[in-house]
Amino acid sequence: MCFSSIAAIQLLTSTDEIVTGLWNTVAGGDSTVSSPGNCVGCFWTYEYPERAFDRILIIRYINFGACDAAASRLDCGEKTGLHLTLRRGPSLLVYMIICTGGSFPERDPLTITIEGSNEHPSSLFLGSSWTLIYSGTSGLLVDPGRTQFGQQINMIGNTVWYSSYRILVITKRGVSSSAQFGEIELYGY
Repeated sequence: MCFSSIAAIQLLTSTDEIVTGLWNTVAGGDSTVSSPGNCVGCFWTYEYPERAFDRILIIRYINFGACDAAASRLDCGEKTGLHLTLRRGPSLLVYMIICTGGSFPERDPLTITIEGSNEHPSSLFLGSSWTLIYSGTSGLLVDPGRTQFGQQINMIGNTVWYSSYRILVITKRGVSSSAQFGEIELYGY
């Protein structure tokens, strides 16, 4: 695909994106929606999914996944994440970067998946709606510190413009109650 030299890579998300928190979800599988609370399948009430795109690094999105707030295990927060439909419409994801949350490094995602979809938002809960774009490191293998961005994750080979993206945590840094994102920035055209 050719691009004009005038076109510049830009941030694809705005601070008012509609984001859905997920748990018990894997790449290619159906989505299970999270709800607010400190229970299994929940995200913290004040650290909800939209916080991953609010451009405020010290406010984070935390999801417990298969655990509750009192638990502390390696699998807590795994198979969690989110999906969003971009307000700007279909966009080509070129790279992304993740900012760590302000608390416990053990909550940082280490490996993730990224999928794209052009299905209607009502179909985004079906695994068949998603196409895998990336599976690998989150850019946080080396801890950059709290509320710091990790390494850029390039979407090499991605040539499809998607209207929706799903980002899921495969593994996290250590034993804790949850997984967290301080911020997620998607860049492209």
